[in-house]
Amino acid sequence: MATEKRKSTQMLNGQGLTKMEDRAMIKKMTAKEAKDFMNEIVQVAIEPDRIMQELREDLLPKIKAGKDSKKDRERTTENISKALIISGLDNHYPLAETVEHRYRQLVIEFAHQLVQEYNRQTPSEKALTQVVVGAYVRILEYSRSLQACGKTDWFSHERNGFYSMLSKELDRANRHFVTALTTLKQIRTPSLQINVRTKAAFVAQNQQLNVNTPGKDNSQENENVEAK
Repeated sequence: MATEKRKSTQMLNGQGLTKMEDRAMIKKMTAKEAKDFMNEIVQVAIEPDRIMQELREDLLPKIKAGKDSKKDRERTTENISKALIISGLDNHYPLAETVEHRYRQLVIEFAHQLVQEYNRQTPSEKALTQVVVGAYVRILEYSRSLQACGKTDWFSHERNGFYSMLSKELDRANRHFVTALTTLKQIRTPSLQINVRTKAAFVAQNQQLNVNTPGKDNSQENENVEAK
C-alpha cells in the first residue's frame, strides 16, 4: 500500500514538473502579437471575407452541382443578401434602399453612368459618386412634394411651415449636389502651377511703378510712372 502511494506521489510530482517546464517554454505574446493572432483565428459572422469564402467554396459549388439541401439554399440566400451589401460601392444597392421605390432604378443607372463618365475606380470616388446621386434624387423628391403642395386651395400656419421646410431642404439638396459633383470632377484634376516672372514692381500706397526697360544698361535710372 505504501509502495503504491509513493509511486502515485512520484507520478504527480513528475507531471507537475513537466507542466512547469512546459509553461516556462511557452513564449508570451506582445499586445500586437495577441491582436494579430486573434484576428487570424477568430472570424465573426459579419466578416466580409468569411461570407464570400463560404459562398465560393461551399454554397455556390453545391448549387451548381445540384447537391444543395434546403438548409444550404436558405444559407445561400442569406449570404447572397449580405454579399450584395458588401459590394454596395459597385452595385449601388444600399444607396437604392434609401430612396422611394420609384427612383431606385434611376439611382443605380445614374451611379453607373457617373462612374463610367469620370472613370472613378477608388472606393472614395465611388462613395462620392453615390453622394452626388443621393443629392440629385432628394432634389427630385422635394421638387415633387412642392409641386403637389401647390395644388391646394387652402393654407394654414402648419401648412406654410411645411412649405418652408420643403423649400429649405430643396436648397440644401441642391447645394449638396453641386458641391459633391464639383468635388468629383476636381478630385483627379492636377493642381495648376503658375510661375510669374516680371521686372515690374508695384509699390503700395504711392502707386509708383518702377520699370526696368529691357535692352538698356542696368546702371541707367529707372523710369518712374506716377499715378494720376
